[in-house]
Amino acid sequence: MSAAVEASAPEVAAPSSLKQVWAVIKPRRGKGLLSVLLASLSLICAIGLIATSAWLISRAWQQPPILYLSVAVVSVRAFGLGRGVFRYCERLVSHSAALRGLTDLRVRLVERVAVVAPSGMHGIRRGDALRRLVDDVDTSAEFGLRTVLPSATAIVVGACVVGLVGWLLPLGAVILLAGLLAAGIIAPWVTARVGQDAAGRQVHLKGELAADMNSLFSHSADVIAAGAVDARTQPIRDLDSQLVTAESQTARGMGVAAAIGSAAQGLALIGMILVAVPAVRNGELSGVNLAVLVLIPLVAFEIVVGLPSAALWLAKARASSARIVDLLDRRDPVPDPAVIEALRKVGAVASPQLSIEGLSVTWPGSSAPAVTDVSFTLTAGKRMAVVGPSGCGKSSLAAGLVKFAPIEGHAELGGVAYQHLSGEEVRDVVGYCEQDAHIFDNTIAENIRFAKQGASDDDVIAALRSVKLWDWVDSLPRGIHTNVGEHGAQLSGGQRQRIALARIVLADPPIAIFDEPTEHLDPVTAQALTDDILNVMRGRSVIYITHNLYGLDQVDEVLDLGAH
Repeated sequence: MSAAVEASAPEVAAPSSLKQVWAVIKPRRGKGLLSVLLASLSLICAIGLIATSAWLISRAWQQPPILYLSVAVVSVRAFGLGRGVFRYCERLVSHSAALRGLTDLRVRLVERVAVVAPSGMHGIRRGDALRRLVDDVDTSAEFGLRTVLPSATAIVVGACVVGLVGWLLPLGAVILLAGLLAAGIIAPWVTARVGQDAAGRQVHLKGELAADMNSLFSHSADVIAAGAVDARTQPIRDLDSQLVTAESQTARGMGVAAAIGSAAQGLALIGMILVAVPAVRNGELSGVNLAVLVLIPLVAFEIVVGLPSAALWLAKARASSARIVDLLDRRDPVPDPAVIEALRKVGAVASPQLSIEGLSVTWPGSSAPAVTDVSFTLTAGKRMAVVGPSGCGKSSLAAGLVKFAPIEGHAELGGVAYQHLSGEEVRDVVGYCEQDAHIFDNTIAENIRFAKQGASDDDVIAALRSVKLWDWVDSLPRGIHTNVGEHGAQLSGGQRQRIALARIVLADPPIAIFDEPTEHLDPVTAQALTDDILNVMRGRSVIYITHNLYGLDQVDEVLDLGAH
């Protein structure tokens, strides 16, 4: 196992993680009990079908009056129909409960990730995080369906079958019980011993593999250009080899379990014959019931056939739950205050003043601050440029001002201290345009409209006009409803940044922060975009972060972080 996997893998056997996840899912006990009942009835119908068919065939050989057989014939049909109906209903109920629990868990996890993602996801790669949100959630949420339901059903139906056999032949019940215990307890235990650790490792290996694959696909052009395809794919091959080994180990466990189950079934059948035949000779058992007892073991072991898989799913659910809890338990990088009373106060200020004194920003997981001892006052309508060389903390300052990263020192917004404001409150007032603003695989309109839900097409068009994109958009066959492709593949760098600017215009925050909006643009395009940003945002308070000197004559103040 790679060092990366070993370092990130939580303990597989930590049941507390699974309990914590299930507390989020809030299992529907009513639907759970109903699922067990329906599954039990389905299996009982299957056993009843075999038992009644055996009785019918044996009794028909004796040529009794047809009335004696009519009930058995009807029972065969009823059991045959009942098996399918109960199985269908069980699937509806159990999968409905599982899917609702899955939804609850995924929504809770997404909400949590949305809070911690800006600066609290250190140590988790993007592909691995995506796997936790998808596959690990599926595995954890289906624990009840894959493990609890078959185990509970096996107990209920097993007791009923052993009771039926005991009514016909007590010694036969002992033999059947021994066989069921061997297949239902020993086989899953062996499976767990052989393949449980491997099943848990698979979860973490798949997470690492997803992360490496995502990284490779995201930077494939650079990898190919550098001639490093073999070097970058070697870790993927190593992880895949480890995954194959782990899957082989789990397959061996399942193979051993299948062998134990088959052996237990065969021995139970032989044992049943050995005790039933003498019982018939002694008059303790009728010949008709002999056929019933001999055939019951052939179907009774269907009760426990899924328990080895349930044991392996338990291992996977524990490992997946530990990875989910790792996200759920992450501390807020910038915790909101316990009592929030400042929203009305800030919102009442049309253009709130931003006052900073002795501000420092330290990213979670870092021992040294990214920027220290920053002081300024941004009054209404003031435009300030923040300059300095790369690495001096310009972007970190922006992240701190929108509460994406923890800050130290004194900061006030509209006369209210930052520690009394939630992140949502701050970002309602302070708009933020990132250096590489994300463009969604959606239409131009939806890429702009997400900054202000419910905005009309006219509002979107007005924003496009203000950022000088409307002429180009209007020339497109579908206009604002044109899809821009993944990450804005159909857009130029300047167009992507102007769409990001249009979002700010549509949201219309009193204060706007622009973090290196011209970083990847050619000089001519960069200068034009700088002029347009400052013109569009005229009258609003602006913090313009840049390392270029162009446009500094259009701002009211220049803050040089390189001098700190």
